[in-house]
Amino acid sequence: MLGFFVGTACLIGLIAVARRGRRYYGFHHGRRFGGRFVMRRVLERLDTTPGQEKVIRDALHGLGEEAWSLRRDVKATRSEIARALRAPELDRSALDRVFAKHDELIEKLRSSALSAADQVHGTLDDRQCQKLADIIEQGPWAHAGC
Repeated sequence: MLGFFVGTACLIGLIAVARRGRRYYGFHHGRRFGGRFVMRRVLERLDTTPGQEKVIRDALHGLGEEAWSLRRDVKATRSEIARALRAPELDRSALDRVFAKHDELIEKLRSSALSAADQVHGTLDDRQCQKLADIIEQGPWAHAGC
């Protein structure tokens, strides 16, 4: 039972991370920095061409749209969980159906993430791939100069 709640929290967190480009993260020296700023900064550090930038932005936009569409399905499972918990005895089959549904949603998101990663990797040269790997490993603020 506890695993179900942890799995649900992980799925919601994964979708939130995938959508992060739509929101601002916070303040930095009086200015507001969000997903667009981070994206622009990463693309500048990679020294991408306009064509590469378009492919990267389109791939990440597609991933964000997929995550947004799956969000509704995740929210719908709350009522199914509540229904299973309201029963006099725990309805394990209903929870199993919710688990199966979450597995499908995670697989869809994983497939979209792999597709986006493949598109990004395919458009970058070896040097840019190495830089991107370093940025991901260190985090986007590693060279902020603060």
